[in-house]
Amino acid sequence: MKPRTINMVGTVDHMDKALSTNEEWAQGNEFYFKCKDHKEYFDRLVAETETAPGSRDRLSLFYLLASLKKFRQAPGKFLFFNELRPNPQAFRELLSPGEQALVQLAFYFYTGRDLFDIGILDIFNNLEGENVLVAVDAIKMRFEIDAELW
Repeated sequence: MKPRTINMVGTVDHMDKALSTNEEWAQGNEFYFKCKDHKEYFDRLVAETETAPGSRDRLSLFYLLASLKKFRQAPGKFLFFNELRPNPQAFRELLSPGEQALVQLAFYFYTGRDLFDIGILDIFNNLEGENVLVAVDAIKMRFEIDAELW
């Protein structure tokens, strides 16, 4: 993995040569982004970690995490980047139940394990508004579901 940028966790910036994920995705599916920052931060995470277009587990992780404004503002509080491992204490203390549900879903898709000891029904019961759209698109991304089926 490439080092993070100065803006993210204080090391070297390697963003100059990065391609947009839209250019990299072979299928060209469009996903719902809550705002411009969500899309830009997702693209940065993918580019800086040199995530391959076929790494659907990692793409869905970054897509879900980038949707959280609190994560974008202080990613080092929430994630140990060297290991791509969550800081559960920060997620529990600093995020709303809906935001926590997105994080739980993100790491479930990434690891295939229930790191937070919560069921999938509980995750979706805590989602509302735009977070539901983000979760559904994360499912499409993770499992390569064609958008036309929805």
